[in-house]
Amino acid sequence: MAFTLRSVKVPPNSASLEEARSWVFDFFRQACRSIPTIMDIYNLDDVVTKSELCSSISSEIRKNSHVTNPKVRSPISLF
Repeated sequence: MAFTLRSVKVPPNSASLEEARSWVFDFFRQACRSIPTIMDIYNLDDVVTKSELCSSISSEIRKNSHVTNPKVRSPISLF
């Protein structure tokens, strides 16, 4: 299976908390849509379910729900 490397554009810091929240929801949607592909690439079907991975992503996002500064960015920006 051949993979192509896409250039990742890192968006600027959010201007407001609402914009930051929107970025988080977009990230969550993209991450959950990528789960089936990731599971196929790494043969995770016997290890974990898609819903468990989605729940894991949402719990990691909820860990940062206390952050109120829209300038704070995660060190990992995948999408």
